[in-house]
Amino acid sequence: MKENGVEIKDNGAEDDARNSADIESKLEKAGIIKAPDGGYGWVIVFASFMANVLVDGIIFTVGQSMLGLWEKEFESSKMATSITTSLLSGCYLLAGPLASALANHFGCNVVACAGAVIAAAGFLLSVLVPALPVLYLTFGVIGGIGFGLIFLPAIVIVSQYFDEKRALATGLAVCGSGIGTTLFAWLNPLILHATNNNWRTFLVVMAVITLLCFLCGLVFKSLQPTETQVEEVAKIAADYMEKHGIEQNGLDPHEKLSGAVETTDSPLVAGGVAIERFTPKSRGAQSNIQLNGRPFLSTIELNANRRNKSDLWSHNDLATIVSKESVADLNRPLSRMNIFYPGSTVHLVARTGGSNLFPAETRSRCHSMIDHKSSIYLSTQMLPPAEEMGSSSGGITWSAGISAALRSMLDMSLLKSPSFLILAFSGFLTLSCFFVPFIFLGKQAGLKGVSEDHQSYLLMTLGVINIIARVACGIIADHPSVDPLVVSNAAVIIGGVATICVPFLSEFWMFVAYCVPFAFGVACFAALRSVICVELLGLEKLTNAYGILLLFMGIAALVGPPFAAFLSDVTGNYDLSFYVMGTLMTLSGLISLPLRRINVRETAKRNVNDAVSDVELDHLAV
Repeated sequence: MKENGVEIKDNGAEDDARNSADIESKLEKAGIIKAPDGGYGWVIVFASFMANVLVDGIIFTVGQSMLGLWEKEFESSKMATSITTSLLSGCYLLAGPLASALANHFGCNVVACAGAVIAAAGFLLSVLVPALPVLYLTFGVIGGIGFGLIFLPAIVIVSQYFDEKRALATGLAVCGSGIGTTLFAWLNPLILHATNNNWRTFLVVMAVITLLCFLCGLVFKSLQPTETQVEEVAKIAADYMEKHGIEQNGLDPHEKLSGAVETTDSPLVAGGVAIERFTPKSRGAQSNIQLNGRPFLSTIELNANRRNKSDLWSHNDLATIVSKESVADLNRPLSRMNIFYPGSTVHLVARTGGSNLFPAETRSRCHSMIDHKSSIYLSTQMLPPAEEMGSSSGGITWSAGISAALRSMLDMSLLKSPSFLILAFSGFLTLSCFFVPFIFLGKQAGLKGVSEDHQSYLLMTLGVINIIARVACGIIADHPSVDPLVVSNAAVIIGGVATICVPFLSEFWMFVAYCVPFAFGVACFAALRSVICVELLGLEKLTNAYGILLLFMGIAALVGPPFAAFLSDVTGNYDLSFYVMGTLMTLSGLISLPLRRINVRETAKRNVNDAVSDVELDHLAV
């Protein structure tokens, strides 16, 4: 109601918020599938492990095996040839957000199987190419996109099946990357020898091996809600709808939404459209609870409103249909805020004390006495705006669902955060160097007199150290007393300095020794990036941050190796390439050293601004 033109909050708003929180808690307890933390989940871990073995094994070793043959075949420069493998690794990362959105709607198994077929088709088409530019498309773009469609579902599906044991499960799955590098570094020369160094036949073999990922994808079955869960949610929802006047009364849908809603600039929106809570117009009460405290209710209300647009339903019928849709929506992978977090959320709370799980602007504007424990896992970010929800006769359309997921993962407003901008640029610099040693270290060693057989051992060493580093990072991710930012920065700086020293290496054992700090550096960078994002930005921003980081890293993977190859073309050796790329990697760690202090200042400034806004709002409410 209004008094002298000023909106007055209903005295029952606090009680309404508490009641909504109680209902939300009941809905989540009834409708959200609990991670089994075992059972069939270990089959999922093995399948994800094998997918990483195959995909990363090919990506990290094919450059050393193929580039020399392609240079001779197409009579091209090192830079022109290296674009092929750079497109493979770059598109593999750039396809990540799309793969996540597709897996969120169609399921991890469907997307991973499609990715296996696409990548294998790209390799087979590469057998027929007459020129290098065509190889860019078939091997680089098509193959890379296919691998990207395998890579992300393999991560997401493990997180669906594990929570408390997620660090162990994820660690085992990603160890496949190191084992794959070691395996294919040994296997590729044998295949080339068996095919008389015929790269076209070699790619046929790689296509067949890639199709094995199809079998992995078949295993990636998403957890499904039971009928009992849906029925229990429907019972709670029916009571809620009846109490709050969500019924078949013929009102215009906008009238249902017009009564006392709280608009918010919470990041829990879909496509910039706030999912507003609607209550009966007659109540005139303004709810103080925000979206990320009530994702289940928000989803039910949106689905109910969509159904009410053209159809008349009884409370029970409407509740049953809406509950089935809502349970399905909120059990999708990307509805979990922590889906890209490699460790247990239980340990995350212990590490941060819960203070960094949600950004200050969300906490400070949540005036009700509702804690955020129930929303650590759930988010309404993946719901499309109401106008895109589809017809009343069906659920969210595939295009609207995918579009909403992509908007959420690629919301560029996050780049306004100085902390994240530094983190993203640091990632760009590291990925510029990431693939260079995998492609050119063997060639550099060859110029120093190391035999071709021993060059393969260098890749195998990188793979073994990667395994050890991944396991160590898994322990770090779950250990509250260890600062992952410090560990990552130190590892990246040491790896960068070691890379600068590569031109001074002259013996095989020296190159083997170099593999240790470099592999530790890139493994720590890859494994701890999500943990650092959560500590700096909050769990609520993780999906968004992960999507944008994939773009930065994908672009870096596209430009890094060709730039290193260009320097080699100009100088006639790889010395300048390692000087420059090592410097970039070192700089990546150095610019991240003050990141924690910058983030503290950024958070403090945001808190002050929020406090001023809250005082102004409270003043208007008096």
